[in-house]
Amino acid sequence: MYEITAERINGLEECLFVLHHLPEGDSFEEEMLAHNEIPGILRMKTLYLKGEKLRRYFVDGCSSLQESLAGQKLSGESFRRLMTRLFQRISEGRRYLLREESFVLQPDCLFIRNDTGEPELVYCPEYERPLPDQMRALSDWLLGYLDAQDAQAVYSGYAFHVLSHENGSSMHRMLTAVTGGPVPGLPDRAGMSDGTGTVLAGGAEVIATPGTGETENVQSRRSRFRRGMRSFLGGLTVILGMLMALAWAMQ
Repeated sequence: MYEITAERINGLEECLFVLHHLPEGDSFEEEMLAHNEIPGILRMKTLYLKGEKLRRYFVDGCSSLQESLAGQKLSGESFRRLMTRLFQRISEGRRYLLREESFVLQPDCLFIRNDTGEPELVYCPEYERPLPDQMRALSDWLLGYLDAQDAQAVYSGYAFHVLSHENGSSMHRMLTAVTGGPVPGLPDRAGMSDGTGTVLAGGAEVIATPGTGETENVQSRRSRFRRGMRSFLGGLTVILGMLMALAWAMQ
């Protein structure tokens, strides 16, 4: 996996986002993106400078997601719109034979158009980081920017966080949670945060454990407890039955 080494250059005529120290070799995607403009993906140009392979992305009129959210909080509507468009961009890339793992979803590499608020993505063929891993990291980062006073922001943000950390979770399932649709195992109505890390959503409580990236539905905890108690009592009943049978046999 290629590790991103990037810088932003604000020139007089154009604004560039530059990736340095790229691995040698060309790819189909590199050639295709160099000669075509795909909506939602930054135009790019690969070149060699002093023996080093680098790539320039044209980011005129854009700010990185990190810059856009500096000192800001995401409302529920803003969060849903951002994630919906982000998933759409990635999904549309399949039409051009682009691989999900080569989209770079780091906050400083995700760009937002200043005029429309639409996301513009960096595509780096050499990157190759699994999309689920990137979604987990992005969800961890976004939690700190949710508006705690906006119930829908809290619900959607934590629903996305829970599913992004769930093994085998699909883009469709994560997007359904973000947009407020019903997702098996998650509450389907917006709720409120009580400020203690517990999100109350549709009557169900979702616990967010600080610093661990783990969240859990309280109802699930209770269900597991009840199942455990039933198993314990069932086993105890069997043992008592065996003891009674043994006592009767010894009479």
